[in-house]
Amino acid sequence: MDTKFQKKHESDMTRKEKRELERKKLASMHGKEKAEYIFSYYKFHLAALAGAVALIIGIVMWIDSFQNETILYAAVINGGGMDTEMMEHFQAYRGDDNRRHLYVLDTSVGAGGQDGAGEMDYANRMKMVTLVGASTADLFICPENIYQEYSGEENFLVPVEELMGAEFTASHSDICEKDAVRVEDSKMLEKYGYWKNGPAYLIVFQYSGQKEAAADFVEFLLSE
Repeated sequence: MDTKFQKKHESDMTRKEKRELERKKLASMHGKEKAEYIFSYYKFHLAALAGAVALIIGIVMWIDSFQNETILYAAVINGGGMDTEMMEHFQAYRGDDNRRHLYVLDTSVGAGGQDGAGEMDYANRMKMVTLVGASTADLFICPENIYQEYSGEENFLVPVEELMGAEFTASHSDICEKDAVRVEDSKMLEKYGYWKNGPAYLIVFQYSGQKEAAADFVEFLLSE
């Protein structure tokens, strides 16, 4: 068939005639030939459709995310490699089966050496400052120098007795500081990949609106 003649002929067709011609072409093809033709001829249409579907899915997911609520955001300094499944275990420990409730374990911040004695680089310092400055993290598990940094700020950390109660503080006096709980010997942390090399202090920030969940997390970490 003369391709030039065909193109000229098709250019004179109405939309209805063009659709009928395409239908006949497809009807005459089989298998791989038909698939290749459809992809070649309609690839821009298919790409546009795929983009539209992806956009719709993205919008639906974005709207859906507004219904989620973060119940606890725990940042473990030098916790790289820990298994985030720990938070699923903690949610089950609390008897919370609400799929809209989020329990977050953030291990993205490193502090030099595992014991925190090394110099924290700028990127990690900014991550840590942002977590606190934006009131994102409810609690830190951190080395002693970071604990001392925040403990030195007046009324910045929740006192342990206020968080856990006098009975807990008295019965765990060996691991309780004024505003921190020592958790480096936690079997639960070890189970989920925390590698200890020195003291680890769990501190809760006064701005947190999830102090009850934070207290439950302390109990969880001390459970066997």
